[in-house]
Amino acid sequence: MTDVRNDFDFINNQSVVYLDSSSTSLKPNSVLKDVNDYYQKYPFNIGRGTSKFTQEVNKKVDETRELVRKFINASSTDEVVFTNGATEASNLLSYSYGLPNLKNNDEVLVCNEDHKSTVLPWIHIQDILDKLGLTIQLVNILIDFEGDYKERDLIDKVNERTKVVVLTHIHNMYGLEMDIENLVSSIRQKNKGCKIILDASQSIGHIKVDVQRLNVDFLYFSGHKMFALPGSGVLYIRKDNYQYLTPFRIGGGYQNQSVPNYNNFECGTLNIPGILSLGSAIKYINRITVGEIEKYVYSLTRYLYNELVQIKQIEFNKGIAKCKCALGYGIISFKIQGILPTDVIEVLNEYNIIVRGGNFCNTSNTDDFIRVSLHIYNHKEDIDKLVKVLKYIVEESLY
Repeated sequence: MTDVRNDFDFINNQSVVYLDSSSTSLKPNSVLKDVNDYYQKYPFNIGRGTSKFTQEVNKKVDETRELVRKFINASSTDEVVFTNGATEASNLLSYSYGLPNLKNNDEVLVCNEDHKSTVLPWIHIQDILDKLGLTIQLVNILIDFEGDYKERDLIDKVNERTKVVVLTHIHNMYGLEMDIENLVSSIRQKNKGCKIILDASQSIGHIKVDVQRLNVDFLYFSGHKMFALPGSGVLYIRKDNYQYLTPFRIGGGYQNQSVPNYNNFECGTLNIPGILSLGSAIKYINRITVGEIEKYVYSLTRYLYNELVQIKQIEFNKGIAKCKCALGYGIISFKIQGILPTDVIEVLNEYNIIVRGGNFCNTSNTDDFIRVSLHIYNHKEDIDKLVKVLKYIVEESLY
């Protein structure tokens, strides 16, 4: 990975230690070039007109859809819907599946410690249904001391009234991969008809994401966390589930539901440069390979933990520090005893070290933690700089 850093001009051309990739990843030069090519060579809409330029951009969007299909191992490009990110995908599902299908006393399982985008859309649907005279229950999925779902508790909560289970692949605060395959199998044994939704925003591009192996009904992710542009993303809809969905946005490009595919949910003008950046990002990841990315980020995460644990004043959040297994997916969150996170971040900013603190977009209270998140453009030297400043902050606070 030594040469990979040269692919990212943002950190290659300035002395910035970027440790906030879980929020948004940096963009490699190849992605920026492909986006620039769109604006300079064929800046047209898709599905409109018959010019050679329009046909060219249509072709490139089709190629991107096929790249995504292969990347997540979907069975057909019809199962790949382009969105502006995970939040839109989650809302699309809550409106298109939840609103027309949920009945009185139905239950939706969500985890209050997961990202807001997985929880708030279902609270919103609950409020809408309540105004229509229907009562649905949101049942909280618990997370254990280590940062993993409490499997037995989760399965016990699944019953004949369970219509939707919303899960996260890798947690945005705790950095653990949830045991999705086993959870899905156990859920389906208790209720074959409930729909399982998976947020793969933190796992995509870090580990292999195989929708057929995961056996979920829906899966979504944001492009900006996997080297693509902001405002890009994907919603995977297993083809047999189209029959249960009612499109909530109708307009140009809409296709009759008798033909179940992405056209039902991609109305209007899409974020074409964002879509093309997804294809370029996947090509970039494929050149390195997901396996190599996973191995490298694992080694960096373990190194980060081993350095942080030497600072006695650090109190770790759930995650690899609490887990008995040697894991590492690039995310560690912690606090420093007696020092406000805002004060820590203020000092780190002075040294051009970028981490996350305060609002983590979680419905549970996580404001008092600092999160460090790593990617392939980080080196051990970045971690050394972070730890050096953290030690300085601790030493100064002791006097």
